[in-house]
Amino acid sequence: MDSLVSSNVPVVLITGFGPFRSVLNNPSWEVAKALKAYLEWQRPIHIILEEMHVTYDNVSTRIPDYWLKYNPTLVIHIGVAVGTKEIQIERCACNIDYCYQDNEGCLPEDGRCVKKDAPPMLTTLLPVDDICAKVQRRTNMPVSVSNDAGRFLCEFIYYQSLFIDRKRTIFIHIPELDENNTIENLAKTIQLIIYELLHYVDPLPILNQDGNYFINSNLQKNSYIYEMKNFN
Repeated sequence: MDSLVSSNVPVVLITGFGPFRSVLNNPSWEVAKALKAYLEWQRPIHIILEEMHVTYDNVSTRIPDYWLKYNPTLVIHIGVAVGTKEIQIERCACNIDYCYQDNEGCLPEDGRCVKKDAPPMLTTLLPVDDICAKVQRRTNMPVSVSNDAGRFLCEFIYYQSLFIDRKRTIFIHIPELDENNTIENLAKTIQLIIYELLHYVDPLPILNQDGNYFINSNLQKNSYIYEMKNFN
């Protein structure tokens, strides 16, 4: 990350997915790019974009690295939900039952996202219901909260980041593009979501000298140090 970025400027990591089967221009990546390239922001925000391959191995390898590399204030994962007409803020992600093959025809080992010492489900600690209600009052685009991220790469990437930090991770599903759900309209609505989310995130996490996070886990009574790159 650019060392010149002021410490009080939030660092927002935004991911979208690349080509998937016959979809050469994935709308999630097009919207992610629009958030950085085309929209004006009302406050200083350092946006980092990363395009993810639609493969389990790519996600499980790169996501822990990005958390360590960028030390983000907030992580926004974007994906496409075929058939929906709403922007959906996902509440939770599961660790098991991943049975859909990725672009390389592969499945995660044992159908799991994280193989060691991981709970079957994780829920974001960000107040998605409140955020959804506030955003809905500021846009004509339909926004809802979802409890099912789909058990494919979208849910897989969400669990990966929730396992790292539930206080600064969110996944947003967008509908397929049409005359109302344009890249611009979707990006502007996600911008509103980001503004609201930034009111709730804690100060940046601390890295020790070995590059490991000090993570406060609600799953355990005491804080612990976790080696990110080896959690799989």
